[in-house]
Amino acid sequence: MYAQNCRPVSLLLGIFVTQVLARCYDPSPAFPLPKHHAYRDSELLRKDFKLIENELEKLVSDPKFDISSYSIEITTSEGTLWENHHTSKEKDAKRPGATKITGGSVYRMASVTKCFTTLALLQQHIAGNLSLDNTVDMYLSDLSGSIPWKDITLKTMASQLSGIPRDCTQAGSFSPW
Repeated sequence: MYAQNCRPVSLLLGIFVTQVLARCYDPSPAFPLPKHHAYRDSELLRKDFKLIENELEKLVSDPKFDISSYSIEITTSEGTLWENHHTSKEKDAKRPGATKITGGSVYRMASVTKCFTTLALLQQHIAGNLSLDNTVDMYLSDLSGSIPWKDITLKTMASQLSGIPRDCTQAGSFSPW
């Protein structure tokens, strides 16, 4: 079970690292913004997307890999170039969800947002706007409750070592819901 749960995390980490290490350029004559129509009408891209679809179908046809539902969408600022959705045959009865995954399906973000928050913290640290050794209460002074916010640093929060209980909902404390 643990190995199955690691696959999505590995995929997300791979995408995250690729995005962090990718070099981005401001739009200019040398690096113009992509035009949706140029890609939408590309026969080469259509063939590549079909190859990707075929490989994904082969992968999830194996019951040991048909353990998660997913949606993939490739877009430009002007619209969708390609999308692929899959509904897992096996569903967790304790976690109800969509019976059929489509482009309109809603996903719970859950832990994915931790990557974005940590990246933002690292960028602000590198820019000199904050220190990872600062405590949470320096930025959120109205936190209260039994959690010792004055002892929890941004570094321990980002590294998941702060000891804050999952989905803490005590009065006056942070609650993600």
